[in-house]
Amino acid sequence: MDPVILLGGFTAFHTLYPFLCNSRMALLEPDRYALTIYPSEILEGELYQGSAAQASDYHILENLNITHVVNATAESLSSGVGGRVLVHCSMGRSRSSALTLAFLMQHQRWTLLHAIRWLKERRACTAPNVNFLRQLLTYEEQLFGRRLTSLDDIRL
Repeated sequence: MDPVILLGGFTAFHTLYPFLCNSRMALLEPDRYALTIYPSEILEGELYQGSAAQASDYHILENLNITHVVNATAESLSSGVGGRVLVHCSMGRSRSSALTLAFLMQHQRWTLLHAIRWLKERRACTAPNVNFLRQLLTYEEQLFGRRLTSLDDIRL
């Protein structure tokens, strides 16, 4: 993965995410296991994707100011939801990725290929299964009147 340079540096990052910063270095294995892993921010300040464990952690929801939690195994993401939304499934890889991709395609008017590239940049573990991808290809056709992405274009 390429290094990321933050606009505004550490000060800007600390202002936005003080709960992700501390004064200690986590060099030892036990220290690293004690760190809280946060969901991925997909659309800044609006849409997050993560696991069931993250969705049930009150501190994570409070720190990110999450107002809605969508369980991808039980619901669908609607266009009427405002605030900060966390979409999750068990591991936060396949089902929640498919739902997030559908949302990006509809609300950003992005092709499936563009949405997948965007999501992969923000959540490297994204891996919707092939059946979900086929459904998303059909959805792309419904949205744009023709299929703009093929399964061969998608390399997960």
